[in-house]
Amino acid sequence: MNVTRWGIGALAVGLAFALVGCGDDSEPKKPEASATEETYPVYAATMDPATAAMTFVPADATTLAVTDYDEVKSLFGLDDVTSRSKPTDQSDLWSRADKEAAQVSGGLLRGVDQRLRDDYAWGAADVIWEARFTGGGKEGFVIKVADRVKPGQAIKAGVGPLKGAKFDPKTHLITKNTATPDAENWASQESLIAVAGGPATSTYVVKGCAEGGPEEKTRLAPVEAYSVEFGGGLATLRLGEDRDDLFYRLKLGDQAAAYKKVFTNGVADPSTGRIGFRVTNPVTAATLVTSEPVPFAVCD
Repeated sequence: MNVTRWGIGALAVGLAFALVGCGDDSEPKKPEASATEETYPVYAATMDPATAAMTFVPADATTLAVTDYDEVKSLFGLDDVTSRSKPTDQSDLWSRADKEAAQVSGGLLRGVDQRLRDDYAWGAADVIWEARFTGGGKEGFVIKVADRVKPGQAIKAGVGPLKGAKFDPKTHLITKNTATPDAENWASQESLIAVAGGPATSTYVVKGCAEGGPEEKTRLAPVEAYSVEFGGGLATLRLGEDRDDLFYRLKLGDQAAAYKKVFTNGVADPSTGRIGFRVTNPVTAATLVTSEPVPFAVCD
C-alpha cells in the first residue's frame, strides 16, 4: 500500500481523484423524526439506501450490509434489466456482478430467483436495493422492490428467506425482524448516521471498532462506528469527522497482507474522517470487509 502524508492542497486533489463516484462529500444528514407520536426516525423514499435501511435496523444490531442493485446495473450499462428481460440478459447481469461488483449483502433472493420467476412472475433482478443486518441475537433484512412487484404470494408460501417476512405496498419494502416504529433504531444514533455515507454500489457498516488492534500502546482515537462503501474500483472508509489518527491507521493496513494487496493508494482526509482507496478487485474487497477485521478501524 502506498501511504502518503498529504499537504492540504495535495490532499484536496488526491481526495477528488480517489473518492470520485464513491459516496457523497456532503455531511450525512440525520433523518428527521416522523410528525407522529414516535420520536424515532422513520423511512422516507428520498433517503439513500444505507440511511433508509438504518430506520429499520434494531438498536442492538452490530452490522449492516447494503447493496444498491440499481447502482450495480449502472456499472455495466444494464439499467433496464428486470425479471421480465430475456434470460440471457439476466444471466449477463449476474455473471458480471459476481465477477466485478462489490455486493456486501450477498444477494438475498438469488438462491430462489428461478422459483420466484417461474411461480410468481418476479425475481432478484427486480430488487432495487437490499440490506441485511446481524447482531443482538437477531438477523433480518429490508428489500426494496420495483413498484410492479407483488410479493405477497411468495411471502405467504414461505419461499426461501421470505418466510416470515412482511410487505408494505405503499413503500414497496419487504422486511423481516426489523425494529418496530416505537423502538429505537440505528437512524436515531448519531455515530451511525455520521458514517452512513451517500450513494454507493455497496455499504458495510459496523457498530464499534474492528478487532485486532496493535499490541503496543498507541494514540488511536476511539471508534464508535465505521463504514466501508464501494463504487466501481474505489472504496471509502468512514470513521466520523475530525480525526487525527488516520495516517497511522493507513499504516496499519500494511500489516495485513490481504488488505495491502487489495486496498491501494490510500488517501486520508482527517477533517471528514475518510480514507479513500483504489481496490484491485471489488469482489475480493467486499469479501474481506465482511469476513475479516478491517485493520484501518481497529481498537487501540
